[in-house]
Amino acid sequence: MKINFALDTDSDPTVWLGMPVLDGRGASRERKKWARQTSELVWSLAENPPEGKSDIKELARQLEATAELLPQKVPVHQVFLYMPDPRREFLNFLVHIDASEGEVESTLEGLVQKDAAGAIRDPEVTDFNTEHLGRGMRSIRYFASSKAGTICCSVNYAWRVESKGIDLVVRTISENVGWVTANIDEFDSFARTLRVMKSFS
Repeated sequence: MKINFALDTDSDPTVWLGMPVLDGRGASRERKKWARQTSELVWSLAENPPEGKSDIKELARQLEATAELLPQKVPVHQVFLYMPDPRREFLNFLVHIDASEGEVESTLEGLVQKDAAGAIRDPEVTDFNTEHLGRGMRSIRYFASSKAGTICCSVNYAWRVESKGIDLVVRTISENVGWVTANIDEFDSFARTLRVMKSFS
């Protein structure tokens, strides 16, 4: 199945930023341009201005590196960045969409990694149905990262969108466990605004 769908949101675009997923000829130039313009915009709207151009350049560097590396590391159709404050690390919310397959309950449990190996305790799994996406689940999962050598937290949302014949997952992972868990309500509010639209790109 060719994926010709994408997610849209009416969340604050200065806090929840869309990141382009680019490859092919000219992708590097477009990523650099996007990163520079996004950094300048975010800092121009910040409550406290940057100390100097170095802050703008550093955020642009981080954005460009993320836009380059993420599609290489994980299969992803779309990325949203959670950036309430440009002075602190932003979070990547990765979107993956696929054709619906299998029984709904077990499929959603798999997408939110209910029984995935490596968890340090049973994930917190709850139903997460929304107006736009329908039946879904959310999990908060704590696991030991052998690569990072630390405890990480992932927040995972998954839905079966019957009307489109697709299953989708939205996931973020961070080593900053305290910050993630403190912002679950913000993430939930964002997830409730998500809706599927046709992508013609």
